[in-house]
Amino acid sequence: MFKIKSFQCKHCRGQIQGRSDKLFCDDLCRVRYHRENNQLIRVKSRVDKILQKNRSLLIAVQRTNKAISNAEDRAFWLRRNGFDFDFHTHVVTLSDGRMVIMCYEEGYILDGNGVIPFSKKNTPTDSTPALPATF
Repeated sequence: MFKIKSFQCKHCRGQIQGRSDKLFCDDLCRVRYHRENNQLIRVKSRVDKILQKNRSLLIAVQRTNKAISNAEDRAFWLRRNGFDFDFHTHVVTLSDGRMVIMCYEEGYILDGNGVIPFSKKNTPTDSTPALPATF
């Protein structure tokens, strides 16, 4: 008698009948499996999109630095244009003890009333950043 091998579905662990190279019992299980496993990719791309927007806004605030005179107005300008203060790539400690919150190579220093733009490219030599803080 001829017997067809059965395997387990990768999603629901149910029995698969049919071809020997079949991975899922039906299209519904196949779609659900791929949606669940691609969720991490969606989260990473969402975070990267936020970081890129933060970086571009930090570059823009440096260009308009003379137009926005005080640190409080810069913080409001960033927030109004969609800057998300919860997302950053790393933190750098300056030699004077202040901390710079960075989005790639652009960053800002938290002042008592707002933010001061900071860029590794435009940093004077007397305030060379120290090693990044470890987490």
